[in-house]
Amino acid sequence: MTYVLDILGDKWTFLIIRDMLFKCNCRYQHFMDSDEGIATNILADRLKKLAHHGIVEQQKDPTNGRKKIYTLTRKGLDLTPAVLHLIKWSGNYDGDSLISEDIMQKLNNHFDDCVEFVINHYLQEKKT
Repeated sequence: MTYVLDILGDKWTFLIIRDMLFKCNCRYQHFMDSDEGIATNILADRLKKLAHHGIVEQQKDPTNGRKKIYTLTRKGLDLTPAVLHLIKWSGNYDGDSLISEDIMQKLNNHFDDCVEFVINHYLQEKKT
């Protein structure tokens, strides 16, 4: 458990992974534009940490070689069930949750299908 908490044990790291999975964010500015308002130094630190641990990889942006594109590795994609479980948990207990009843029903009744869908959607979007 210490290993997980050392890598993922703060709000920003999970929000970066969430935004990669569900918003297909892959550029630094995409993360900066997130509603939560992450500070640049925190974002740079978390992306570096995620890359160091093999959860994301960074490549040069083909449209601008001075910038980087971040993608989830297989190790990062393997976090999808954990992220969906946390979303499901939040939907059950957060009175202000924005998760629809339809999504909650799918998570409750077809969890494995949801995991597969999210991963496949991410991989498809990553190709474009």
